[in-house]
Amino acid sequence: TRSFFLRDVVAQYLSHPSSHVRREAALACCLLLPYNNKCQCQSDTSKPSTRNLSTRSSLSSPKLMPSPHMILQRHLGSASGKLMEEVLQKLLRVAVSDPSPLVRLCVVRALDLRYDPYLCQTH
Repeated sequence: TRSFFLRDVVAQYLSHPSSHVRREAALACCLLLPYNNKCQCQSDTSKPSTRNLSTRSSLSSPKLMPSPHMILQRHLGSASGKLMEEVLQKLLRVAVSDPSPLVRLCVVRALDLRYDPYLCQTH
């Protein structure tokens, strides 16, 4: 799967001697990692859709929807969540300690809003 490819192949280039290779590997990880995530962690998921409203009105008791935080916690405990966490830790190391300021800047800029649910975790 893509998670294994990112961790076992692409993320290995984050420690390459060439800053150009490290930058491209970091950008590839930042680009592909969120698309590997199958978790719906956006705050928009708590808003009911039109389809959900018609379904809910026909039910006698409303079905409780899990909060985005609960979905994220469940995803982080899964195998794909652990792989995502490993790659994200490597990216954070590059963002903080890479010798090239350009590589650090590229990683920090690439960690956009899609990463917020993962970056705000306590561990």
